[in-house]
Amino acid sequence: MKGIKCTFVNLFDCIIEDKNLEALIEIPRIQRDYAQGRLEDDVKRIRDKFLDTLFAAVAKGKHIIMDFIYGDIKNGKLIPLDGQQRLTTLFLLHWYIAKKENIDSLKCGFLSRFTYDTRNSSKAFCGKLINFTPDFKKEKISGNIIDQSWYSYDWKNDPTVQAMLVMIDAIHEKFKSENNLWNSLVDKKSVSFYFLPVNEMGDSEELYIKMNSRGKPLTTYEIFKAEFERNIKQIFPRNICLEINKKFDKTWTDMLFPYRGDDGIIDDKFINYFVFISDIIWYQIKDNYTPEKDVFKLIDLLYGKECDKAKENIEYMEKSFDCWCEPINKIDTFFDNCFYKDIYVKNKVRLFQKEINILKECFTDKIFPLTRYLMLYSINTYLLEKNRITESDFIKRIRIVRNLILNTADEIRKENMKTLLLETKSIIINGTILPMESGSPGFSEFQKDEERKKTDWVGKNPESAEILYNLEDHELLQGSIAIVGLENIDNSGKFRLLFEKCSKSFVDRAMLSINDSVQGRNGKFFTGSRNNWDKLFHHSNQRDGFEKVKEALNKLLRSFNEDDDIEGKLSELIKNYLNNKDTKKDWRYYFVKYHEHLNKSGDGYYIMGENNYGYNMVKLNKVMLSGYNWNLYLYLLYKEVKEKVNLDNYYNDNGKLNFNEYSLDCFSDKYVVYKDGKIIHDIPILQENGIDIEDRIEKGKEIIEKLIKNESLN
Repeated sequence: MKGIKCTFVNLFDCIIEDKNLEALIEIPRIQRDYAQGRLEDDVKRIRDKFLDTLFAAVAKGKHIIMDFIYGDIKNGKLIPLDGQQRLTTLFLLHWYIAKKENIDSLKCGFLSRFTYDTRNSSKAFCGKLINFTPDFKKEKISGNIIDQSWYSYDWKNDPTVQAMLVMIDAIHEKFKSENNLWNSLVDKKSVSFYFLPVNEMGDSEELYIKMNSRGKPLTTYEIFKAEFERNIKQIFPRNICLEINKKFDKTWTDMLFPYRGDDGIIDDKFINYFVFISDIIWYQIKDNYTPEKDVFKLIDLLYGKECDKAKENIEYMEKSFDCWCEPINKIDTFFDNCFYKDIYVKNKVRLFQKEINILKECFTDKIFPLTRYLMLYSINTYLLEKNRITESDFIKRIRIVRNLILNTADEIRKENMKTLLLETKSIIINGTILPMESGSPGFSEFQKDEERKKTDWVGKNPESAEILYNLEDHELLQGSIAIVGLENIDNSGKFRLLFEKCSKSFVDRAMLSINDSVQGRNGKFFTGSRNNWDKLFHHSNQRDGFEKVKEALNKLLRSFNEDDDIEGKLSELIKNYLNNKDTKKDWRYYFVKYHEHLNKSGDGYYIMGENNYGYNMVKLNKVMLSGYNWNLYLYLLYKEVKEKVNLDNYYNDNGKLNFNEYSLDCFSDKYVVYKDGKIIHDIPILQENGIDIEDRIEKGKEIIEKLIKNESLN
């Protein structure tokens, strides 16, 4: 049986066998309602795409040939089994152009021989439509139709009629400014298709049921698949297209099936991974660094005949699906063999996240961050090049990529992805860390330098590689060991013990006892309190003080042995610092002594003015100088006395410590007491050479106690 090339008009000629009969196209009752005019987003996307194609053919002269339309022919009547949607849209397009260009009824009389048998109301509507000429000046023709006296109120419940009205408006919007369309559509035959009679293939109803067994509207995935298949037919020979189609239906479906949702559907999993692969391609070949998120537009932009790299893009997409099917087969096993998430495992790489199966994340998460993109791209690259990359080399190289990703937070942005992907590929395939290209930020240069040094070090000290890897995988370091340093690698065991045996607050106090182990710039700084450890232990060009923190940490690590009572050692270190007569009572002294108050809240500190001893310091709220910030020493004083004086809250609009009828302010060298807004006392803090020689917090407590007891402050 051979398909017959024809247009909507001469399809009627193909139907008729007995010249005494009048050819008729009738949509049968067994067919579903007309769907291309539905309002759902997916349907709108397909409608717009189909109309764009028709517009290019009819208005711009780009002739198109649509796919096969199948139908059963009986007594001059065509019963479409597949192609009903396209035929209905073509019927509406011919009606619209015929009425718009006032075509003679003899030339467009065939329109009356297209009808619906799915519902009597649909048939009646088609009959009325044929004899109606709308007002083409109207913005929406559907409203003009609904206003007619012959329009039945009951038609609002007919989904086919309602869908036709939507399509008529869409056709009007697309073609209203065009002229001489009938000549292009009918005379020049700008839109054609292949018609295949199937009356010799068995009972038409049985055949239709086989072809449309689902009885449901097409899903996004099914529409996507049809669009993608249409594109690859324009680029690859038939045998390759059939092979890819088979993978859609079998191989890739089997691979995705274990990750199906509760509804048993894998469609969204496929689309999510397809978008990931397409984004990877986009970042590498497009100047616009924001990938298109509409999958149907992506199909044309990256895999359509207008894209000069379509062939290689399709091949890359195909291989990127295939690589998870063979030889791995068991995806979970692959990730379990390469990664872990908690306790250190030799020859594996820690992922600092709950889910180590990154592919599963890609399948299921609509928000897939760029850091995961780079990790999954690394894995994909390895799987596509497995014939020349050993598994052990991959584990070493993916570790490097992980380290770079975790320590390049500031530069992992869409506009840098092309360079980041290039650097990632070089590491995975060749083990080479590329130098920075001018004007194209990639991974952190500081971290890349560390990775090169670590690679050289492992080459010279292979027996100690696991010591390094174990240290890299620590929760607080996450790939960067610069705060310890390769030269201090023997301290790695102590580092782990330090944070296992001691609270972070205790460690912070001990480090501050050694030196001012803080980081910041321009007066703003933070310590290791609260959630700042990640920042404190990782280098940044935005902060100063990294080397001071490194020095304090390694001095602390060298101050004890692994079998010591570590908490006891740290307590002794802190006690010696506070009790040493040579210890200056500057800001660091107060941080060490009253650390428990600082560790529970706060987002950093700011030293006001030029006072290097930090007596004019504010405790920042949300790392900003604007808003409610606190005088550091009044805050510490408030924390010390709030139980005794029943203070509910330190801060109010005047920025002073308020209790009863009094207010207290703290300056670099004195306390000032206010009553009813007026100064009643200036109380100096004893100092030598501008440095406290008495504890100003204890001094403040003494002042408050005397005021409460109404004792003299003189």
